[in-house]
Amino acid sequence: MSFLEGILDCFIKGGVMMYPLLLCSVVLVTLGAERYLFYKRADSGAEFLERFTGFLENGRTEQAKEYAAHSGGLAAEMAADVMDKMRGSPDKTDFYIAAKSERAVDKLEEYISYIAVIVTLAPVLGLLGTITGMIASFSVLDQRAENPMAVTVGVGEALITTVFGLCVSVVAICIHTYFAQRLKAATLNIEETGNALLQSVDGFKK
Repeated sequence: MSFLEGILDCFIKGGVMMYPLLLCSVVLVTLGAERYLFYKRADSGAEFLERFTGFLENGRTEQAKEYAAHSGGLAAEMAADVMDKMRGSPDKTDFYIAAKSERAVDKLEEYISYIAVIVTLAPVLGLLGTITGMIASFSVLDQRAENPMAVTVGVGEALITTVFGLCVSVVAICIHTYFAQRLKAATLNIEETGNALLQSVDGFKK
């Protein structure tokens, strides 16, 4: 029996609860790939923040605006938009920056909660599958005289869902932790970019 055949055999023996667990794993991989590609585009990075704030601190607002316009990521997009649209209305800049920052952070947080749900849901589904499998196994107790190993084999097969659920949960925890750290860093960059713009609002008045 090949490795793939062994995996398929275990999957079938795991019972009906293996299908929602498989769905959880597919969703997890899909969300992980989507979020990775999104953060790769959306995170302006610490280098942008350092150079952008450096331009503002030195009063080089035009260079800061140009640098933000040619940089990628949500923080750079927010900075370019703020400096482009609010030069004539400095009194409203703080509200505009707060709104832009909130929308940017909302984009960063999107789908992360679904990964957190899988962290909790996968082991619960695995345990549920094990319990239903054990119930089915103990229902053949009246056949123990003819097949004394029937209950033992049934319990062993029922535990497959718990193992699979825990594996999915472990991977989900690792993915969620990674994106939680990326979210924290990207959010901090957006907030500090907004603070730098507020402190330098007089520098980009008309």
